[in-house]
Amino acid sequence: MKKIFALTLFLSFFFLAVFPVRALTATPASEKQEKRIEKLQDRVATVEAKLNVRKKEIIRNHFLRMTKRLEAAINRLNRLITRIESRIAKIEANNEDIKTEPIKKDIQKAKDKLLLATNKLNEAKIKIDGLLESSSPKETFTEMKNMIQEIKKDLIEVHRLLVKVIGDIKGLRVGNSATPSAETE
Repeated sequence: MKKIFALTLFLSFFFLAVFPVRALTATPASEKQEKRIEKLQDRVATVEAKLNVRKKEIIRNHFLRMTKRLEAAINRLNRLITRIESRIAKIEANNEDIKTEPIKKDIQKAKDKLLLATNKLNEAKIKIDGLLESSSPKETFTEMKNMIQEIKKDLIEVHRLLVKVIGDIKGLRVGNSATPSAETE
């Protein structure tokens, strides 16, 4: 009995003496969690950085596509203006009594608006590199989108003016030509 009592006494002292020392030397669970959290935060930061780079690349590609489209629209409108001016010159050469002053004013308005849209597009090209260097791709995209929408509105206005001019030119020519029914009779 004495042996059992001595053994239990020894084991109880052993557990009371050894485990508290071991608990002090061992890393607590909170430190392990902190290390895990730090590693996880590092992973999250690297993934976010990669995503931001990818987002910026997507924004740049989108902007390049849109500028290509806008430049093509500007070129088409420039050609159309040139053709309209050529047509007006032919009409004036055939009949000097026709008043083309209002049409020429509308064409000049369209040219000015088109020049403004071209300048805005060039400014947007310059700005995009600075915008992409910002830390928030979402804000960059919205800013870029607003610039493109402004340019698009200007191009729509130019187109509207040119459609009006074409209608006015057709109105000028209707009075000067013979009607098909008169020719057939």
